[in-house]
Amino acid sequence: MKNFRKVSAFLLALLMLVSSVLLNSCDGGNAEYEVKVVDAQGNACTEGVIVKFLQNGTQVAMQPVDKEGCVKKELAKGDYTVELVFTDEGTIGHYDKEAAVLSADKVTTEIVLMNGVSGEPERLYAKSPITNENKDYDAYYVNAGSTYVTVESKERNYFLFTPKEAGTYKFTVDNNDMKFGYYGSPYFVQSESAEEVVDNSFTISVSSSNIGVDGGGTSTYVIGVDGLDETANCVLSIVRIGDAEFSISDEPWTEYKTTCDIKPFTLELAAGESLTYVDIEADAADYKVVKSDVDGYYHLGTEDGPVVYVHLGEGAPWVSLQTVIMGDGLAGGAPIRKYFFDENDKFIKKEDYTDILATYFDNMDQNLYVYPLNDDLIYIIKNGCEGWWTESSPDYIFDGCNSEIGWMFACCYVE
Repeated sequence: MKNFRKVSAFLLALLMLVSSVLLNSCDGGNAEYEVKVVDAQGNACTEGVIVKFLQNGTQVAMQPVDKEGCVKKELAKGDYTVELVFTDEGTIGHYDKEAAVLSADKVTTEIVLMNGVSGEPERLYAKSPITNENKDYDAYYVNAGSTYVTVESKERNYFLFTPKEAGTYKFTVDNNDMKFGYYGSPYFVQSESAEEVVDNSFTISVSSSNIGVDGGGTSTYVIGVDGLDETANCVLSIVRIGDAEFSISDEPWTEYKTTCDIKPFTLELAAGESLTYVDIEADAADYKVVKSDVDGYYHLGTEDGPVVYVHLGEGAPWVSLQTVIMGDGLAGGAPIRKYFFDENDKFIKKEDYTDILATYFDNMDQNLYVYPLNDDLIYIIKNGCEGWWTESSPDYIFDGCNSEIGWMFACCYVE
């Protein structure tokens, strides 16, 4: 009996030893597993990402990334699947699931995280590069960073980018076989790329004037990617690479300050008198204006000639300045302004005449809509409206006028 007990005790001890060896050989102890999350440019993703460790479909640990984009976790050695979740429920991220695995032999991995397309598409009306006919397209919004997109076959696929910060942005797709470009705005989708595309990339300078208040983008850029013979995936990257290029549109406007005393004016026409307008197609010598030292007015021909007026409101023979600024009741008006450059085409200033002209409208004769010509009005008209009588200007509207006296388009006198 004693021998039997000794043998039993020995066998039990041996069994426990074997079990311990087998158990240790199965779990192999613990190991520190490390997951690093980066974007497509290799920058650490430091916020809004939580790393989950799963084994056989069951979560065994989870932890947010640190300031280096990393998660380090001590776990029993074995095989794990890594999943990423996002603290912002609206975030959709794409990453390679094959890279998101760990094992006893692979205790570290780097996961490249890209944006995913989300939300409802916008409708765009654009010309098809395949049929050359206009049609409706679905266009999805994409954000700065790298976005994993599906490109439908044999058509142009449109994406919309609304920046939230001024700067120079570089746009790239990672498939060199796909035609790629910048096609304007949703209000006018161009047929050809508006920027030169080199190595499947282009840049756009977004000035602060294109960015709305509180960081909300006001300008949206249309990006097009042409599909191949079959539906394919690619990565569309949008990276801010520097500040915006200098843009005159970002420079402030200088409001013109009057040099003349503006006061209410009334013109009474005697019986038989009427307003005669300058013929801006005539010889400039016929319409010389002279400022009188006696009354301070500009006169036609000599200081004793008829006083010259500017017809500012309705009924002006060519253009009513008041209608230009205030609109015609069906459409809003437009400011009257000028950009100034030096002899080397270097920008000097931007000057706005809109408010001072509104003061003249308030003080002009409210029946005939005229005000005496003065230094203010000469300066404002010659500068703010000069393109109207300059044939080489895109604003040219006075076809056939004499450019020397084109500025007198609204000038008149009593005869």
